[in-house]
Amino acid sequence: MRRIYRALIDLSLWCFVMYLATFLPCIEMRVDDFDQPAPREQPPPPTVLPEPIEQYLNLGICFHMNRSSCPPKGVCTTLGPGNMSVFCCDMDTNFLKEFLPGILKQNKTHLHVLNATIDELDVSHSMFRRLTSMAFTDGNISKIIGQFPKHSALACFNISNNNLTSDKLQSSIQRPFAYLFNLTVLDASANNLTKFPLSLVHSNRNISVDLAGNNYLPCKHFQKVMETTNSSLVHFLQYNKTFCALDLSFNWFKDVSFVNIDLIKIQKMMNERCREIIPADINCTCAPERLEIIENEVTNLVSVDCAERQLKEMPTNLPPNTVKLNVSFNNITSLEAVGADESYGHLRQLIVDYNDIPNILELEGTKFIGNFMLFSIAHNKLKTIHTYVLSNSFETTGPALSIAGNFIHCDCNTEKTLKPWLLENFKSVPDYKSLECQDGLGPVVDLVESRVCHTPRDWTDYIYYIIGLEVLVLVLLISKVSYDYWVFKTAGYLPWPANKMPRLPCDWLCE
Repeated sequence: MRRIYRALIDLSLWCFVMYLATFLPCIEMRVDDFDQPAPREQPPPPTVLPEPIEQYLNLGICFHMNRSSCPPKGVCTTLGPGNMSVFCCDMDTNFLKEFLPGILKQNKTHLHVLNATIDELDVSHSMFRRLTSMAFTDGNISKIIGQFPKHSALACFNISNNNLTSDKLQSSIQRPFAYLFNLTVLDASANNLTKFPLSLVHSNRNISVDLAGNNYLPCKHFQKVMETTNSSLVHFLQYNKTFCALDLSFNWFKDVSFVNIDLIKIQKMMNERCREIIPADINCTCAPERLEIIENEVTNLVSVDCAERQLKEMPTNLPPNTVKLNVSFNNITSLEAVGADESYGHLRQLIVDYNDIPNILELEGTKFIGNFMLFSIAHNKLKTIHTYVLSNSFETTGPALSIAGNFIHCDCNTEKTLKPWLLENFKSVPDYKSLECQDGLGPVVDLVESRVCHTPRDWTDYIYYIIGLEVLVLVLLISKVSYDYWVFKTAGYLPWPANKMPRLPCDWLCE
């Protein structure tokens, strides 16, 4: 009986332990949860946007409506799935400031304003913060001010056909597009922009840009965009209709040539051609120098840099239309390739500083020496400068010759020929005072004739003294004869030594 009683007690204890093991953690958890502060109310999950209608974002076109769909003036209409799109027409500055903020509520994500006449469009306004598509088209916006916030959701921005200029689009301090990290489409077509919004390409994102109709954008701006590391991420809409200006140093937009931007997209091909320069594997760099119209065709001119490549001779097989070559800081001793290699035919600027070139005779008669704009041969081993090689080079203003750092042999011919030539062409030889003589005689232009013009004397150096002496003797002789004749006529005798001279057969003439 006692064993049965003890077994019942053990069973009761075991059941009690199992109860505590099962329910105690729940009780502790509830106590802990009670002691902690109440959790914050979580925001509702983001609403999944429905698929946009055809006009929202299609092939780079922002939300856009036609003129025929315009609501009455002073009224905006909402449309699309969920009424998330707002369309307004003929808006002015007053409507923008007073009525549009009330229309663009939290659930509005697309905006198109057609024919807006606005003094200042402040893109930093809070009502634009939630927009993913924003379009102000076919109007007249005097100035865009402010800056989109850093976390703007804007993906498509259309400001086409608003008579915008670069001064109106962005100031020197604020850049409206700098923080549009979600922007994928910018349509700024049909305006009068003269500066490319370079801030658009400073982040690693794909972006489509439409700049058609802005013909006065400089080609060098497009070239800079295409040469950046992010150039493959920038896509130009209406590519074949996008043009740029070759030169913006114009007045009243005259004498400016417009070309399609496709003509400046040559860097990849240029690099491939640059690797074909001989000698091989010298890793010269090639870059576009400028665009030029040659025989009514736009030509890409090339600049080649082969400086500090340990060259012993001039490189050959340069890329087509190479107009500038820099081979400074090498060991080149000859300029023969300039005239012998056909790839030098368009060369206009040659920089061969810090080499071992002894003369420029090999340039005589070459295309380069007759058409160059810059020839820098400073700090070489020139012993003389053959001025006749350069005789026709400075007939027109513009060409420049650099010869500083050369120590030439100076003699009387240098003082008589080279010195006057330097002084005559000082405008084309800006460093002419730095050309010095190798014998410590100083600059060539300071040479003095008496110091360098010394020659051995011979008998011809005394010819004038001999002639003078002969004339004096003749005068004395005539004077003596005249005196003797006068004495003979007056005194009847001949003075000495005439009376001691023997009689000659011709004396009868005098008797």
